[in-house]
Amino acid sequence: MLTALNDFILKVADPVMGWLLLLPVDLALILVSIVTAAVLTLARPLATNQDLLRRCRYDKRRLKQLLREAKRTKDAEAVGRYRSSLAAVTMKTLRSEGRPLLLAIVPVALLAVWCFARLEFHPPKANESIAVHAYFPVSAAGNLVHIVPLEGVSAEDGWIQEVTAVTDPAEGPPHGMATWHLRAEAAADPYVLEIRYNTGTYAKQFRVGQRTYAPPVEFYPEDAPVTCSEIQMEPVKLFGVVPGIPALGLAPWLVAYFLIAIPAVPLFKRINGVY
Repeated sequence: MLTALNDFILKVADPVMGWLLLLPVDLALILVSIVTAAVLTLARPLATNQDLLRRCRYDKRRLKQLLREAKRTKDAEAVGRYRSSLAAVTMKTLRSEGRPLLLAIVPVALLAVWCFARLEFHPPKANESIAVHAYFPVSAAGNLVHIVPLEGVSAEDGWIQEVTAVTDPAEGPPHGMATWHLRAEAAADPYVLEIRYNTGTYAKQFRVGQRTYAPPVEFYPEDAPVTCSEIQMEPVKLFGVVPGIPALGLAPWLVAYFLIAIPAVPLFKRINGVY
């Protein structure tokens, strides 16, 4: 269901946003972040009472001035009164924050889905060495698994690999893993890697030499002896330096996206006189 929805969103978004893939990836990421900030900014006049928010801002500014003056003169009664009024005005503005987010959530979600599928990784280049992993239960360690040879694709370390046990806690729960290092010629259509294990065949798309990449991970049915397969691609890092935050599950592109989009919203609000 989620895969079908994701494919539908990409089918709608690619004709509109696909031109960004013609640009350097850093520039594409910056533009998408700026568009997100613009959407969040433009949603505010459509979903809020701007006159009310403008008056609330002026009221808060004046109340803060009065509060500082009351503290300077040690007028405890006035301090309490101004704090109460300031809290009431703040609550009124906070109640207006939900509507713009609801209005912007659909276009922002579409942007996010497109970015996850198009800007998270650098697409594999022709004849670039790419690691392909297949994951198994740890009990499969020692067994053999192979990828069916494909025209246009070569395996640096052979098509047949042994499943090895991975027990390092830093790499998650214990599991088995087989790894191939493949090089492929550029092709207009995705290669379909066929991973053969026991009596089963498990397919994984592998796109090479294109502006887009195939989904990095393919999950198989829960009762399958192969858990999933993964094509290990180079993550997109803004200017090659902005890192991800693995502890929070944030990929490098997403960290850069937030670093640009979040500060841009108040900047756009100020430039356009939006409250």
